Amino acid sequence: MKEIWELAISGPMLPLTILLVPVALFWLLSIVGAVDHDFMGVDLDGHDGGHNHDHPVFEWIHGSLRILNAREIPVMIVLSVLIVFLWGCAMLGNVWFNPDGTGWRGGLISVAALVAAVVITRVAVSPLKPLFRLVQDDPETGPPIIGRTGTVRTAFVNEREGQVEVDHRGAPLLLHARTAEGSPPLARGTAILVINHDSETGIHIVRAL
Repeated sequence: MKEIWELAISGPMLPLTILLVPVALFWLLSIVGAVDHDFMGVDLDGHDGGHNHDHPVFEWIHGSLRILNAREIPVMIVLSVLIVFLWGCAMLGNVWFNPDGTGWRGGLISVAALVAAVVITRVAVSPLKPLFRLVQDDPETGPPIIGRTGTVRTAFVNEREGQVEVDHRGAPLLLHARTAEGSPPLARGTAILVINHDSETGIHIVRAL
């Protein structure tokens, strides 16, 4: 145990070990109910009604999340799994290939650990996709949702991503939603009308009310 701790706080591993702190804090606060569950979803832009998502940086971020399956699974779950695997792979890499704690070698190991962690995370979270799709989209209530009204819950809803909340049987129901092709994005808080539903993907098509 002492050896593990010493390696975890060594120069090459210390930045990755520090990354574990906010992850552990987030899940601790989640357990005690101090974190809004909306924070677990993808919300990368909440200030301008969803127009910054055309910026190349946001395009790259959304592409990265798509690779990690964060489009179907809450992003905080995916990031937590990624960071844990990144830390574990880097620990093993330093034990096997960097026993002396060399800085440059540790950096190379961290890069290789990130690549390995991305691949492992994608495989590990893939089985969770049907579960979250079932929880969020409830296939038994898909078609009757058409015609209901609600509000945009993520920073925006556009042709590629977003979530809305509609009232169903007295309880809020969170749905994966898209706008129709050629329609402008809808900002957070916009009142919407559900106009269609794709039974294969579980996606609901919405427009501004």
